[in-house]
Amino acid sequence: MNKQIARVCQILGYWRLIDPLILNKNGGFCMKRLKRTVRGTALPLLMLCLILLGAGCSKKQYTLTIAVEGEGTTLPKPGQHNYEQDTFVQLQTISDKYSVFDHWAGRDADSVTTDNKIFMHSDKSITAVFTTLNHPLNININPVMSGHVQVDLVTDAGKIGFPHGQTARLTAIPNQAGTYFVKWSGDLSGPDNPVELLITSDKNITAHFAKAALEVTAGPGVIRAGQAFNVTMTVKAGERPIPNITINLTENKSQPFQGTKTAQTDANGVAVFENLMFYEGNYNLTFSSTNLTSIKKGFTVDVAGAGAPTDPYLIHNLYGLEFIGEHLDACFRIAKDIDASATAATSYNGGKGWLPLGQKSTASFKGQIDGNHKTISNLYIYRPDEEYVGFIGLITTAVQIKNLNLADVDITGYNRVGGLVGEVKDVPTFLADNCSVTGAIKGSIFTGGMFGRLSGTVSNCHTDTTTVAIIINDDSFNLGGFAGSAAGATITHCYAIGSVTGNNKFGGLLGSATDSSINQCYALGDVIRLPRNALNTAIGGFVGYLAYGCQIADCYSRGDVEGREDLGGFCGYLVRSIIERCYSTGSVPVPFADRGGFVGYRSTSVEAVITDCYYDSETS
Repeated sequence: MNKQIARVCQILGYWRLIDPLILNKNGGFCMKRLKRTVRGTALPLLMLCLILLGAGCSKKQYTLTIAVEGEGTTLPKPGQHNYEQDTFVQLQTISDKYSVFDHWAGRDADSVTTDNKIFMHSDKSITAVFTTLNHPLNININPVMSGHVQVDLVTDAGKIGFPHGQTARLTAIPNQAGTYFVKWSGDLSGPDNPVELLITSDKNITAHFAKAALEVTAGPGVIRAGQAFNVTMTVKAGERPIPNITINLTENKSQPFQGTKTAQTDANGVAVFENLMFYEGNYNLTFSSTNLTSIKKGFTVDVAGAGAPTDPYLIHNLYGLEFIGEHLDACFRIAKDIDASATAATSYNGGKGWLPLGQKSTASFKGQIDGNHKTISNLYIYRPDEEYVGFIGLITTAVQIKNLNLADVDITGYNRVGGLVGEVKDVPTFLADNCSVTGAIKGSIFTGGMFGRLSGTVSNCHTDTTTVAIIINDDSFNLGGFAGSAAGATITHCYAIGSVTGNNKFGGLLGSATDSSINQCYALGDVIRLPRNALNTAIGGFVGYLAYGCQIADCYSRGDVEGREDLGGFCGYLVRSIIERCYSTGSVPVPFADRGGFVGYRSTSVEAVITDCYYDSETS
């Protein structure tokens, strides 16, 4: 370069200046001395040339230092690069697959232009910052508003969003009780909750929720009374079984039943109600659980047995008793004590109560009943204008009833009214044994504690009832503590305890009796007249009217007797019948006519026989 300057000086005629030019320490040139012989007009021109030559031959060098933060690189590559002063350096950032350039950092980051250039007028130091690529995570809820998803970051792979490589824990949370998470769909599947999701790309998922529902999946099928069975329930939210759900079982009418009444679902969402046992009837079960919609399951339990003498229908409840009315010619056994108090409800048969079995002559009861020493209690009947009123209305053929107890009955009828049977009509082969009735009986004609009208054979039966006459058309007759009337009957070892209130032909055991045999029976209740009617005839402590071939032996009465005519401590009116070895002790007031301590009126015919009988003269 010194040669070039010297050449310029020679060309311009300033060769004497060559010697004073020396190279300075910065690589440029300076003039040591100038001769005065240099002409004034030439010196500026010479200096201009020297300046131009110096400017083109002595630019400074600057260093560009590039660093990288994150996953990526640059052009120029990271490191140190030298550039002449005033050079514009073009910068380029290159991200890897899962990162993105974010910004320039470092001491001279502000020197980088928006188009990624840097001007080198001094040493520069910059850093290219790359961040991990962010992926959107779109979460949908089905059904809408049924729940939400909580997102927790498990590994913090970045600062914002869901950077590539981030693991998110997703927890599906229902918005209301009884709603459950079911499954994931989209870029995530399965029922696991919570679940971890590795975010390596854009993700779109749906959290499915559903209301849990109860379902009966097995039983009951065809069931007979007293037969144990199971009912299997499932609880699912959509297709997902829900465990640990407590289910309660109730019967809508509060009818009793045996077996499991609470069950809990297992891991498969299954709950089993075991060893359920119902008796005959129509049932409507309710399966319920907190926050879930209850479901009802109706079914019928058939009466057990075949209705044959060797395999009778087994009766356990009121429904079973009603079943008898649909099978009047079958055989039955009362299998357990039955509370019939539901018959008193105003909704039961329109407030009329129990519908007597076989209330019409065309549909009388013709079967057999074994009470099995069980008790039917609280039977209610209110049919004041009907006839053939009682547990059984009418019997017209050979029927057997045994070992049956009716307790606390409340029965009201008009004609042929009895606690057990309204009328046994002309059936000498009828048999009743070891039966009882307690309660209240009301009727107008042929009304008794056990039978309204009776024929056939009865033994070992008793009543403890209050039998009260209902006066209709100013008349009422044939009322007894045991039977209102007996015709062609044989009665043995029977008794009546309760009082009898009547008008005509009424007595402590029988209101009237014809062509019947009564042995070893007694009556203890008072016999009370109704004051509203002036007749009050044929009233006795044991029987009111006894006529036409009756025979009574070894019987007694102890109740007080009230009346006006034909009034006796034992028998009120006696015609063509025999009384043997009997007595009475109840008081008998002085009536208007025909009063007797033992018999009120006795016909003068030879057929009216009284043998070995007595009464208490002090009380009667």
